[in-house]
Amino acid sequence: MIGLVASIGCLVVLGCASQPRSSIMTTEDYEYVAVDMADKLRAGLVESSLLANRTGDTPPMVIAISKVTNLTSDLMSEGAKWYLMERVKSALPLSTLSRDKNIVFVIPAEHLRDAHRRGTVESDFAAERKPSHAMTATFTSVTRATGKDRTDLYYCEYTITDLKSGEMVWTDKVEFKRVAHGRAWD
Repeated sequence: MIGLVASIGCLVVLGCASQPRSSIMTTEDYEYVAVDMADKLRAGLVESSLLANRTGDTPPMVIAISKVTNLTSDLMSEGAKWYLMERVKSALPLSTLSRDKNIVFVIPAEHLRDAHRRGTVESDFAAERKPSHAMTATFTSVTRATGKDRTDLYYCEYTITDLKSGEMVWTDKVEFKRVAHGRAWD
């Protein structure tokens, strides 16, 4: 009798404890995307023809980054949108890229103007920059829901575009899914 009660108790605890009830993105998902994309960008820049002929003496490649565009049904804070770009940028060996390939990452001009108005940067900060490229990222998702389960497939694509020609010179993506069990109205 004690064994039967213990078995039933164990089933109840195990059945209720480990079932995710939400499929929305988490901080861990943002970290996963940022780390995976930084690795892909690092490898992509090293292997691509984009940097093959660049040296420290070539004209600067100034890459303007902007916050992530969120096309999912999840709410994403402004901080999370910037974090996904900043984390990718900060994972790159910027001192080496800057010195050996003359590459610089900057924030968009409108954000720089806002910082000037707030007095958080000096007036001549980045005054001579003229972006030659833009790095963007877009989050999309697809949802599949049944009576009891919901699955969201998330897709985040980063691109670097040459602003002079309009040509996309690098792109890669990160995909992951989140699954939730249980009725939404429980």
